[in-house]
Amino acid sequence: MRGGTGEVWHAEDTRLPRTVVLKRAAFRDDRSGAFDRLWSEARAQARFGHPHVVTLHDIVEEEADGQVTSWLVLEHVPGGSLDGWPAMSPEAAARVGAQIAAALAALHDQGIVHCDVKPGNIVVTADSTAKLADFGAAYRLGGTDTITPNGPVSHTPAFAAPEVLRGHPEPASDVYSLGATVYALATGAPPGAEPEYDGLGPLGGVLDAMMQAAPEDRPGPDEARRMLDDIAGTEQPEPPGHAAPTDNDGPGAVGGRTTAWGRPAAFVRRHPRPVAAVVVAVAAVAVAAAVVIPSGGQEAPARRKPASLIGDPRTADPCALADPAALGRFGEAELDNDYGNFDRCDVLVSVGEAEHDVIDVRIGMATGAGPESGGGPARTIGRVRVVAEAPEEGECGRMLVLPSPDGGTTVSIDARQTDEPPAGAAPAPLCPIADTAVASAAAVLNRGPLPRRTPPFPPQSLAHKDTCTMLGNDALDVVPGIDARDPEIDYGGWGCEWHSTTQDIQVKLRFDRGQPLTAEDGSPTRLGGRRAFVEPDGEGGGTCLVRVVHRTYADQHGDDAIEMLFLVVQGEPPTERLCSMATSLAGAAAARLPAA
Repeated sequence: MRGGTGEVWHAEDTRLPRTVVLKRAAFRDDRSGAFDRLWSEARAQARFGHPHVVTLHDIVEEEADGQVTSWLVLEHVPGGSLDGWPAMSPEAAARVGAQIAAALAALHDQGIVHCDVKPGNIVVTADSTAKLADFGAAYRLGGTDTITPNGPVSHTPAFAAPEVLRGHPEPASDVYSLGATVYALATGAPPGAEPEYDGLGPLGGVLDAMMQAAPEDRPGPDEARRMLDDIAGTEQPEPPGHAAPTDNDGPGAVGGRTTAWGRPAAFVRRHPRPVAAVVVAVAAVAVAAAVVIPSGGQEAPARRKPASLIGDPRTADPCALADPAALGRFGEAELDNDYGNFDRCDVLVSVGEAEHDVIDVRIGMATGAGPESGGGPARTIGRVRVVAEAPEEGECGRMLVLPSPDGGTTVSIDARQTDEPPAGAAPAPLCPIADTAVASAAAVLNRGPLPRRTPPFPPQSLAHKDTCTMLGNDALDVVPGIDARDPEIDYGGWGCEWHSTTQDIQVKLRFDRGQPLTAEDGSPTRLGGRRAFVEPDGEGGGTCLVRVVHRTYADQHGDDAIEMLFLVVQGEPPTERLCSMATSLAGAAAARLPAA
């Protein structure tokens, strides 16, 4: 498929396996300019993960006969773009807008402005989750790290803010473009010079605010998300029965011709990170990219791709995988959906009278493709592969490896004793408990997509934030050798980790939930106007733990519970130095917390 800025090919990664999209520049007469635009697009998406942004898996170069071609390897979103969809209800359009506004808030926190938000650059998953695509027009604010200069193809006039048309884009420009996009989704056409809001109800007022002529009069993306989310309620966009390709070949495009091509001579990388395994995988993708053409010249019918079982990580409900009734045969079982980070759900099983007889069955979502080889015994339950993890004292674990297109997500199920049993006590049936929980979870996954959280997280919850955006380079400068742009991102963006390249120091930041904190949880202080607790060696020797309280809410029993930042600095420096760094980092993160 060929368009205004490049060619897009569908491909099958035969090693992982998963469907991906390969994108390369459309060369025409300006080969160097085409390469620059493609690498610019990669820089805009690199090291950035968000559930409402299309994922950039890799960028590679193919070298053959002295010529080098650059390729982006992108997430395949089977639902296609929103370009050409018939008008949807104001509530459904607001749902799309709220999701993309969340993506824009995260991008702006990273200093990235998209510059071309429009229906053709929004793709939808099988469960109607919207994702922002095509960063070919994006740029980074400030300094010399410009991603792309403004030019005749850097925006779409029907959706561009007035300042963009004048050549001066800024973050507020994306809010304007999103307002114009939501308007088009709800009415079937972009707004004219004088938009008509009749029939849009409360959405009309929100769009009017988002499309104010002066950038300073528009809401920020977080405020726009909250307003759109309130209007949307539980509404979701319904696919019209077709998937439209983006007009400039964004990564969600589907339905175009795909041409067979041969094995590349080599892939050459221009960045130093160890990537041998990925290069092999992408080489396999390239070989598998062809669609077989019958001798009669007709394309073979497209194979229907399986729908995602997980969908949007932030709305998928891990508690839907739990079955307390099935675990009830071991003792009294109670679901706890307010335990730890947002990526988990726990069932507490009382197998006896003593405290050590309480078993915590933890169901956790994680990023990663699972073990490539080795590990414990494996078996298959329907579409789900179950791998037994190495046994540990007081714990029995299993990993559920999901089929394509969810190869980047795993589900861990661990049965753990909450307290160490006394000597001579009979062992708890940890592995039978874990296997019972596995059977229930696999049954849910094999029936179809994981149900959504009901009710959804409230607007003020940390569940809507990304931990990696809570700390920038300025804050992380207190730790030698850490690059804020190179984090390890956990499931849902709810955990982030940075490693120093010059010293044995790592920073771990995650969101957490639990009971209200007291002086037993560390030395009380205030950071960023919030209550905080500093605990030397709080995560074992050579660590310093800082917890910052975000908000208090009522848990499932009506008792007080809190959401908090959970920050750990771990390494070789003395504990006093670790706590100095941890307190500084926690204060910077606390300053970025939303209103509680």
